[in-house]
Amino acid sequence: MSAELAAAVRRLALALHSHETDSIDESEAIADLDRLSSRLQGGRPRLRWYEKDPDPARRPRARELTAWSGAINAAAPPMSLDAGELPDGRSTIDGRVRIDRLREGPPGFVHGGVVAGLFDEVMGAAQRLTRRPGAMTGRLTLRYRRPTPLDTDLLFRAWIEEDRSRRVLVGAACFLDDPQLARPTAEAEAIFVRGAR
Repeated sequence: MSAELAAAVRRLALALHSHETDSIDESEAIADLDRLSSRLQGGRPRLRWYEKDPDPARRPRARELTAWSGAINAAAPPMSLDAGELPDGRSTIDGRVRIDRLREGPPGFVHGGVVAGLFDEVMGAAQRLTRRPGAMTGRLTLRYRRPTPLDTDLLFRAWIEEDRSRRVLVGAACFLDDPQLARPTAEAEAIFVRGAR
């Protein structure tokens, strides 16, 4: 699936969520969608990132399929991930995303569980700053400072606080638009554990 096709599926989901369906024949629309699903399933099965190469040292991490930043995952918002920097010079991974009403919690604001998922994604990605093997989330702690608004450009910024042999402590914060212009809507700390399988 291309990123454009995934984006079209997101637009469909938003249209369904934001408009009444009384202007269409629902049974006809369902039949059309079922036909499209059948056509998509006619292609080759897509291997997951860990199925592409049996050697863990050589296989790539396919970010395009992840739950929160996957460009070809129609369920993802999606969030772009780029390198950044804290004012003190430490490197960061910056996740930029705009959340629409599909993920609304309180009226006009992002659901807290979505904020947690986005933090987990960007903090997991920040582990690459250690240049060591990745780890799995052991504990994720959030502090919601104020509601995070919908339909606003958000920046989830994550950095390494401490890197031990088996544990990585990661810090993060969510800002509106620019971290220099606003206090965070939420902050997070996470402990990632290496070899936790």
